[in-house]
This record gives sequence, structure tokens and C-alpha cells, in this order.
Amino acid sequence: MKDQEYDYFYEDEQDAKYCYPGINVLKNKLDIRDLDTLHEAERDYSAVRQAELVGQGVTGDFSFKHLCSIHKHLFSDVYSWAGKTRTVDISKGTVFCLVQFIESQFDDLYRKLKKENFLVDITDKEEMSERLAYYLGEINMIHPFREGNGRTQRIYIEQLCLNNGRFEIDFTDVSKEEMIAASVRSANASNDMLEELISSCLVEK
Repeated sequence: MKDQEYDYFYEDEQDAKYCYPGINVLKNKLDIRDLDTLHEAERDYSAVRQAELVGQGVTGDFSFKHLCSIHKHLFSDVYSWAGKTRTVDISKGTVFCLVQFIESQFDDLYRKLKKENFLVDITDKEEMSERLAYYLGEINMIHPFREGNGRTQRIYIEQLCLNNGRFEIDFTDVSKEEMIAASVRSANASNDMLEELISSCLVEK
């Protein structure tokens, strides 16, 4: 599924910290200055890295460091800041977590997840869908990275399922439009669409 990061608004009209002067194209290791070409290269590189992660199984302890390591693995071929939190505030219909609170907000979420024993005790598909939707929605609202949040979040959720051992989840058939609609509704305090979407992707082993 193509990632849905686009049309964001930043502190400044031009995101000079991350983009080439005068154009809305992220500075990158490949020195690509065309947006479509960059998106294509990013997808190609991250697809290879994602396959590597799938082969490795669970790659961390679900902490913020774990999330950052997933992002770094996916995008270090393209961006020098892969695995690092964004330094600009982002809004899109709603305001995502302010940069100064990103790590502390995730740490709060991690403590909740730890209290739930990282969901390993859940045996019911409906309950698993509900809890995964909650955590996916919360991580999306934190939106830790300048680009690549969607792919990183989904791998994190996939690894939660793998860690549980009873479920597998595959987002391949989810459309960009479906994910956006569910994420927007989640941002407005209702996870029903996200739960339904996850349930459709969740398979009991």
C-alpha cells in the first residue's frame, strides 16, 4: 500500500529544514529533485528493507527505540534523518503531536502497552482488532517522523501480532483511501473504522 504522507502543513510555508530550496521535495541521499521520482525510489528501497524486516521477526521490545529502529531500517537508504524524530510540527485536518512531546507521548503509550503485556494474552480476534486499532490510532496521532510514518506504524503493528503468536495481519489489500478515512475518524475520537479495517486484515493462525 502506498504511504499516505502528503499535503501536510508545517510551521513555515516552506519546510526549509527538510526540503530543497524553492521546491517541496525532501532532501535525500540520491539527490532526486522530482517528487514523483523520489516517491518511486523511496517505495522501491523501503520495499526491499521491509522484506528484510519480515524475515527477522520481532525486532525489538516495542519501545520508542524499537519504532525508530524500524523507521531507520526502512528509510536509511534514502534519508539521512531516518530513525530520528521530526523537528517540525505537522498538521493535516488535525494537529499531530508537537515535536517537544513526541517521545514522552510515545513513552506514555508504551507504558499502557506494557500493562497489557504487549497484547500477548489476547485470544479473541475482535478484542485484538480493537486493541490494535487503539494503538495504531495513537501512534498515528504522535506521527514521530517527517516522512514514512504509515509504513513504520504498520510494521510495528505486524510485529505486535507476531509477538502474540495467534494472529497475522496483512495490510496489502487496504487502499490508501480506506486508511486515510479510518485514520481521520480515529483522530476524531472514533476507532470503529480502524477496527473494521484491521479486523478485515487480521487472520487467526
